[in-house]
Amino acid sequence: MATIKEIIRWVGDALATKDIGPAVTHYLIKDGMISATNGTLTASHPWPYDDEFLVSGLEFEKVLGRMEQDDPTIKRISSDKVVVRCGRFHGTIYTLSSTDWVYPGVENAKWLPLPETLTAVLKTLRAFISDNPSQQWAGCVALEHGNAYSTNNIALAGIACPVGDVEALLPSYAIDFVLKRLEGLTSWSWSDNYVGFYWDNGAWVRAQLVIGKFPEKAGELIRTAYDSKPTQIITDDFRAAFNDVATLAEDTIKIYADRIESKFKRSVIEAAVNCEVPEDKECSIWGARFLLPVIEKATCWQPSLWPKPTPFKGEHCAGFVIGRKE
Repeated sequence: MATIKEIIRWVGDALATKDIGPAVTHYLIKDGMISATNGTLTASHPWPYDDEFLVSGLEFEKVLGRMEQDDPTIKRISSDKVVVRCGRFHGTIYTLSSTDWVYPGVENAKWLPLPETLTAVLKTLRAFISDNPSQQWAGCVALEHGNAYSTNNIALAGIACPVGDVEALLPSYAIDFVLKRLEGLTSWSWSDNYVGFYWDNGAWVRAQLVIGKFPEKAGELIRTAYDSKPTQIITDDFRAAFNDVATLAEDTIKIYADRIESKFKRSVIEAAVNCEVPEDKECSIWGARFLLPVIEKATCWQPSLWPKPTPFKGEHCAGFVIGRKE
C-alpha cells in the first residue's frame, strides 16, 4: 500500500484550485477510497481509513506537508472534524458532509485490457497537441475506429492503433494524468461521454470527453502518410543540432544543406549538420516550435519537398508538417 503522502500526490492533480463547482476543492473520503475532481476529471485511489467525509484539499495538504513521516494518523473526532497526527505535531481540520459530493464514478464501467501500444501512442501524439488550441478538438488526441490523431494546425500526426470501435476526443489533461501514472495501469473503458483508466491496486480515473469530431479531411490526409517513405533519416546528430538551434530560436528556422540557422534578436545561431534541401532552393524554412515535435518523435522526414507539406514517420506516428513561406 502506498503511503498517505504518495496517495495524495497521486490523486491531487485532479483537484480543482478554484471553487468552480460543489466540493471540487475538497477530497472525498468514502468506502476506503479517496477521490478528487475538477468537474471534468475525477480520480480515486484506495485509502487506508474507513471514515467518510469531505476535507479541504488546501488545508489537508498544508497539514500533511508539515508531517515528518509519510504515514501520519488520521482520525475523525466528530461529525465535522478530523485530526491529523504525527508524533507531537497534529492539526485539526473542519470537514463537510460527503453528501455535498455530486460527481459520478465508474460503477458501470466495463473494463477492457489496455491496448498494447495505446500509452506509447498517446505519449507520442501528445507532443503534437497545441498548448492554446483554437478549437476544442485540437486540444485532444482523437481515437477513431482503429486510428489515433492529433494536430497543432501546422503538424498533423496519427497512427493506426488497436482501440476498437471507440470514437472519442481524449483531452490533453487526461492524457497527462495517465502518462504520469503508468505503473500498474491495466485496463480502460469508454462510453458516449467519458473514458476511464484502471490500475491494478483499484485506483481509477475518468475524464469527460470533449464534444466534437476531428476533421475528416485531416484524418484522411494523416492516413496517407502511413505508407509514405520519407527519404531522410533523423539521426541523433541531426536531432541534437536542431535542438541546439531551436531552443534559442525566436521563431523561424532555416535548414541548409550543411547547417541549421536561426536568429535571436541580433544574434545568428548556427549548428553544422547535413540535410536535404529542395532542388531549386538553398534552404527550407520552418516555424521552430511546430517543427520541434516532429524532430523529437519522428525517425525520418522529407524536407526536400518544402514548401509542400512534408511527410514524416516515427515508431508511433506518421503525418505531415507545413513549413514557412519565403
